[in-house]
Amino acid sequence: MSRDRNFDRWYAATHVRILVSPSHELETFGATLMNYHLISQLEDHPDKVRVREGRLEAHPPRIITPSGFAKIHAEGFGESAREYIEWLKENEENFRILQYGYNLKSDNFSEQVITDSLSAVTERVKAAVLASNDKFAAVVQGVDDPWDIALVELWRHEVDRSAQKNIRELSERGKLF
Repeated sequence: MSRDRNFDRWYAATHVRILVSPSHELETFGATLMNYHLISQLEDHPDKVRVREGRLEAHPPRIITPSGFAKIHAEGFGESAREYIEWLKENEENFRILQYGYNLKSDNFSEQVITDSLSAVTERVKAAVLASNDKFAAVVQGVDDPWDIALVELWRHEVDRSAQKNIRELSERGKLF
């Protein structure tokens, strides 16, 4: 870890590898408990690997509707921009944004340090997770510090992966438009 926390966060975010994604997307109408297994090599100890396990609780997506278009006053803009703003005002009920949230759950958190190679530990953890048939289990590899950046990246990846299904299900039930 360096003295530059911004660099450390960037480095951690760019060195996340999602090795096993949950087989199911995030739930549309209820919370999703994702069981994560985060594997990281201890800095300066090539024969030591930390395995953290815990849960991420992904909240169901909330629909955010913009209501600010009516407050837009266009001064100094051309006719096209004013017409576009008017169109936005007239159609703002058609604009929706999904907002996802998550909690790190510490009630199921554990960590252990194993003396072995990173590849050997990774293969054992992946095999155990795949054998468990847990449809909401994930295996992630990242840096040891700051390790929680890997969980944010896992959550972001799952939101990206689930959004289309969530939008479709919300639309089918008339909850989106």
